[in-house]
Amino acid sequence: MKRSNLALLVLTLLTVACQPQVDRFTLNGQIVEADGKMLYLDHMGLDKVEVIDSVRLDAEGQFSFSPAAPKDCFDFYRLRVDGKVVNLSIDSTETVTVTASLPVMQIAYMVEGSENSARLKDLVMTQMGLLQELRRLGSQYRNLDANQLQQKVNETVDVYKSEIMNQFIFPAPGTPCAYYALFLSINGQMLFNPQADRQDAKCFAAVATQLDLYHPDAVRTAHLHNVALKGMAKTSPSRNKSEVDEETIRKFTDMIVETGLIEIELPDSKGKIQKLSDQKGKVVLLDFTAYKTNYTPNYNLKLRELYNKYADQGFTIYQVSVDSDESFWLNTASNLPWTCVYDESTLYSSYLKSYNVQQLPSAFLIDRDGNITDRPESTDELDSKIAKLLE
Repeated sequence: MKRSNLALLVLTLLTVACQPQVDRFTLNGQIVEADGKMLYLDHMGLDKVEVIDSVRLDAEGQFSFSPAAPKDCFDFYRLRVDGKVVNLSIDSTETVTVTASLPVMQIAYMVEGSENSARLKDLVMTQMGLLQELRRLGSQYRNLDANQLQQKVNETVDVYKSEIMNQFIFPAPGTPCAYYALFLSINGQMLFNPQADRQDAKCFAAVATQLDLYHPDAVRTAHLHNVALKGMAKTSPSRNKSEVDEETIRKFTDMIVETGLIEIELPDSKGKIQKLSDQKGKVVLLDFTAYKTNYTPNYNLKLRELYNKYADQGFTIYQVSVDSDESFWLNTASNLPWTCVYDESTLYSSYLKSYNVQQLPSAFLIDRDGNITDRPESTDELDSKIAKLLE
């Protein structure tokens, strides 16, 4: 090999080695009946939609993209052909496969490898169902006067909004689907308006609180937090509607966090329903666990030490068990001095999903005002953090 070629090769290798590695996700699949059509991959940014890749489909319709993965938070993308789209949510270096037929691409596509994207499809189908129902109303009641028609439209929208809140937002406010739901629109009009509707503002607040906890440095989090604050302030019953000031916004911060603290209501060992919100006024360790595990004896021993040390100062533990063996839980819980409750849904508990619990045990620290302040990763951190909250 000539020296000049060897030097060029070495320089190329050094250049590649010095470049930072970029985490990527893979999006592949097949869209049939789209021979010769351009397939675009759009990034749905906070303030703009940007084409990040494209390919001309052949008769087989196969495609593969490998863009940079999101860094600080989940993000949204869409596949687009001839105005038909498939919406996707990506939060890591996952591999997602989409298959569809162009004529029915928006309603009959299949997505694998991304639970968030599959859930997003359910939400988009609900949105499309509302749009179809509004079109039906417009046709069926076209002879009504404007006020009567508007009343029927409002009633229909309220039904769908309630469904979206109860199925996609409040059960899991920290998920991409909950975030996406907040910004749904029908014919260019936002379905949720946090500046005008108190309940809508609470939806924004619940999602913003969870993003503050799990994605504190993300641009989407900062934006949503600001929108939620202003919405809660503006829809306050006692508020002067003519002004929005920082002092008023700050006043509602605690309320927003409180809205985001999802209520838990479960029976204790005596069958009495215990609410998480009833612990307000104390520093609370909200703990999700299972007693019939190898880690439990040592884990609960550490918690007992903390309880004995700080209980007299206003500290308590609200411990949610998801054991499959209820009798075992009952025997163990009867020997513990703090609030022990049981969820018969076990590992399918909706509370695990709501608090985004991925492993057991998982704990949250809640201050005296009912605000989630921390999600400690180990019991070693608890002593100092509890002491600080009790100051």
